[in-house]
Amino acid sequence: MLVFEHCPYLDLDRSPITIEICYDHSRGFKQLFHFHPGIEIIYVHAGVGSLVVEQTIHEVKPGTLIFMKPFQPHYLKLQISPTQPYVRTLIKYDVAYFAEYLKAFPSIAQFHDYICGDPAGLQVQYMSEREPLERFLAEHKERLQRSPMCSPMEGNALFLIALLHFLYPLWQKGEPDRQPKRAEVPVVVRMMDWINENYDKEFQLESLAQAVHLSPNHASGLFRKATGKTITEFIIDRRLKQACILLKTTTRSVQEIGEKSGWPNFNYFCNIFKKRMGVTPKQYRNI
Repeated sequence: MLVFEHCPYLDLDRSPITIEICYDHSRGFKQLFHFHPGIEIIYVHAGVGSLVVEQTIHEVKPGTLIFMKPFQPHYLKLQISPTQPYVRTLIKYDVAYFAEYLKAFPSIAQFHDYICGDPAGLQVQYMSEREPLERFLAEHKERLQRSPMCSPMEGNALFLIALLHFLYPLWQKGEPDRQPKRAEVPVVVRMMDWINENYDKEFQLESLAQAVHLSPNHASGLFRKATGKTITEFIIDRRLKQACILLKTTTRSVQEIGEKSGWPNFNYFCNIFKKRMGVTPKQYRNI
């Protein structure tokens, strides 16, 4: 069952760098269609499935290294069973907070800027040499458990700097997924493209179906089968992403931002924003 949920945005305020190393997430895993205000790095130790990000679909397998940019909606589908667990390392962090630590490391800062600003919008690498990275992560986890630092955030920042330094040569040897699996579901990709261009207008399924030359029911069924979510969920997430960006980067009124994001009804915009994000648009702007 798909759960549409957004991680609480206050988490990065309380804990600007969060790290979970080599954690078996099989039992607690939920198929979430969500995004984060900060960076998210995922390394898959064990697990098979797919990653849906806006208009692209990527294969997920052991050795996959994922780098998610701020406000990138993504949906991770995994095939979990007793013989096929999902074990991952997860790092989430606030870019502005971490940038202060990077000032003393210009070459690492340059590499970080590169992966943050990559025009592909998403970095997916398949590590051809898994053992060095997995050994690095295991050693760090053991070190933290054996000798925890007095300042957890300082320890997390130092680990993240060391990880970027460690990743740089591996990144060059990895196999970038520059050709995501768009061709397998070309009609669904066209639907995603159409939504991305028209999310701020009143949505009519008939118009979308006509644009891709399908019946409304057929279009809905294909979209859900390929992505694991409904067209409506995808549109809501796209509108929320735009609203969050405008709230943080402009001084427009909340009502105007709702209209620009596809919700002409101000009360409905505020209600759905609070339901999905956990805070009101005004509270989110002030976080």
